[in-house]
Amino acid sequence: MNGRSIGLGLLDFIVKAVLVIVAVMFIGKYAGVAYEYGYNIYNQKPASQYDTRTVTVSITDSMSVMDIAELLENRGIVDDKYLFYLQERFSEYHGLISPGTYDLSPSQTADEIITVMCAEAIAKKADAKGN
Repeated sequence: MNGRSIGLGLLDFIVKAVLVIVAVMFIGKYAGVAYEYGYNIYNQKPASQYDTRTVTVSITDSMSVMDIAELLENRGIVDDKYLFYLQERFSEYHGLISPGTYDLSPSQTADEIITVMCAEAIAKKADAKGN
Protein backbone atom coordinates (compact mmCIF):
# COMPACT_ATOMS: atom_id res chain seq x y z
CA MET A 1 0.00 0.00 0.00
CA ASN A 2 1.22 3.40 -0.80
CA GLY A 3 0.60 6.62 1.09
CA ARG A 4 -2.02 7.80 -1.34
CA SER A 5 -4.30 4.77 -0.92
CA ILE A 6 -3.96 5.00 2.87
CA GLY A 7 -4.87 8.69 2.74
CA LEU A 8 -7.88 8.04 0.52
CA GLY A 9 -9.01 5.19 2.77
CA LEU A 10 -8.72 7.43 5.82
CA LEU A 11 -10.58 10.25 4.06
CA ASP A 12 -13.33 7.81 3.04
CA PHE A 13 -13.66 6.62 6.65
CA ILE A 14 -13.85 10.19 7.98
CA VAL A 15 -16.52 11.23 5.45
CA LYS A 16 -18.65 8.17 6.27
CA ALA A 17 -18.25 8.76 10.01
CA VAL A 18 -19.31 12.40 9.65
CA LEU A 19 -22.36 11.38 7.58
CA VAL A 20 -23.37 8.83 10.21
CA ILE A 21 -22.98 11.39 12.99
CA VAL A 22 -25.06 13.97 11.09
CA ALA A 23 -27.76 11.37 10.35
CA VAL A 24 -27.91 10.35 14.02
CA MET A 25 -28.20 14.00 15.07
CA PHE A 26 -31.06 14.65 12.62
CA ILE A 27 -32.88 11.48 13.66
CA GLY A 28 -32.47 12.41 17.33
CA LYS A 29 -33.72 15.94 16.81
CA TYR A 30 -36.75 15.05 14.72
CA ALA A 31 -37.62 12.03 16.84
CA GLY A 32 -37.83 14.45 19.77
CA VAL A 33 -40.05 16.81 17.79
CA ALA A 34 -42.29 13.92 16.72
CA TYR A 35 -42.54 12.68 20.31
CA GLU A 36 -43.44 16.15 21.57
CA TYR A 37 -46.19 16.54 18.95
CA GLY A 38 -47.53 13.06 19.68
CA TYR A 39 -47.54 13.74 23.40
CA ASN A 40 -49.25 17.12 23.02
CA ILE A 41 -51.96 15.79 20.71
CA TYR A 42 -53.50 13.93 23.63
CA ASN A 43 -52.09 15.83 26.62
CA GLN A 44 -53.66 19.14 25.70
CA LYS A 45 -52.88 22.41 27.37
CA PRO A 46 -54.60 25.71 26.64
CA ALA A 47 -52.65 28.53 25.02
CA SER A 48 -52.99 30.50 28.25
CA GLN A 49 -54.46 29.08 31.40
CA TYR A 50 -55.14 32.52 32.87
CA ASP A 51 -56.25 34.46 29.79
CA THR A 52 -60.03 34.19 30.00
CA ARG A 53 -60.86 36.83 27.40
CA THR A 54 -63.28 35.83 24.69
CA VAL A 55 -62.31 36.12 21.05
CA THR A 56 -64.95 35.98 18.32
CA VAL A 57 -63.91 34.08 15.20
CA SER A 58 -65.88 33.44 12.05
CA ILE A 59 -65.43 30.19 10.16
CA THR A 60 -66.58 30.07 6.55
CA ASP A 61 -67.56 27.06 4.49
CA SER A 62 -64.53 27.47 2.24
CA MET A 63 -61.97 27.29 5.08
CA SER A 64 -59.86 24.17 5.50
CA VAL A 65 -58.83 22.90 8.92
CA MET A 66 -55.36 24.38 8.34
CA ASP A 67 -56.96 27.76 7.53
CA ILE A 68 -58.95 27.54 10.77
CA ALA A 69 -55.83 26.55 12.71
CA GLU A 70 -53.91 29.49 11.25
CA LEU A 71 -56.77 31.87 12.14
CA LEU A 72 -56.84 30.55 15.71
CA GLU A 73 -53.06 30.91 16.03
CA ASN A 74 -53.16 34.48 14.68
CA ARG A 75 -55.92 35.39 17.15
CA GLY A 76 -53.93 33.91 20.08
CA ILE A 77 -56.38 31.10 20.81
CA VAL A 78 -53.91 28.29 20.10
CA ASP A 79 -50.10 28.29 20.29
CA ASP A 80 -49.31 26.03 17.34
CA LYS A 81 -51.41 25.76 14.19
CA TYR A 82 -49.80 22.47 13.16
CA LEU A 83 -50.52 20.93 16.56
CA PHE A 84 -54.15 22.12 16.39
CA TYR A 85 -54.46 20.65 12.89
CA LEU A 86 -53.23 17.28 14.18
CA GLN A 87 -55.48 17.47 17.24
CA GLU A 88 -58.51 18.01 14.99
CA ARG A 89 -57.34 15.28 12.64
CA PHE A 90 -57.12 12.71 15.44
CA SER A 91 -60.21 13.84 17.36
CA GLU A 92 -63.53 12.04 17.25
CA TYR A 93 -64.98 15.15 15.57
CA HIS A 94 -62.65 15.11 12.57
CA GLY A 95 -64.32 16.81 9.61
CA LEU A 96 -67.33 18.04 11.58
CA ILE A 97 -66.40 21.71 12.09
CA SER A 98 -69.39 23.79 11.03
CA PRO A 99 -69.20 27.27 9.51
CA GLY A 100 -70.32 29.99 11.88
CA THR A 101 -69.25 32.59 14.40
CA TYR A 102 -67.82 31.30 17.66
CA ASP A 103 -66.72 32.85 20.94
CA LEU A 104 -63.51 31.09 21.93
CA SER A 105 -60.91 31.63 24.63
CA PRO A 106 -57.17 30.97 24.93
CA SER A 107 -57.99 29.20 28.21
CA GLN A 108 -59.79 26.42 26.29
CA THR A 109 -58.04 23.22 25.21
CA ALA A 110 -58.11 22.15 21.58
CA ASP A 111 -60.79 19.53 22.36
CA GLU A 112 -63.00 22.19 23.93
CA ILE A 113 -62.49 24.50 20.93
CA ILE A 114 -63.24 21.70 18.47
CA THR A 115 -66.33 20.66 20.44
CA VAL A 116 -67.67 24.24 20.31
CA MET A 117 -67.11 24.44 16.56
CA CYS A 118 -68.70 21.01 16.00
CA ALA A 119 -71.73 21.51 18.27
CA GLU A 120 -74.13 21.80 15.34
CA ALA A 121 -72.86 18.60 13.71
CA ILE A 122 -72.91 16.79 17.07
CA ALA A 123 -76.53 17.85 17.63
CA LYS A 124 -77.52 16.62 14.15
CA LYS A 125 -75.82 13.30 14.84
CA ALA A 126 -77.68 12.95 18.15
CA ASP A 127 -81.01 13.78 16.46
CA ALA A 128 -80.34 11.18 13.77
CA LYS A 129 -79.68 8.52 16.43
CA GLY A 130 -82.78 9.53 18.37
CA ASN A 131 -85.12 9.27 15.39
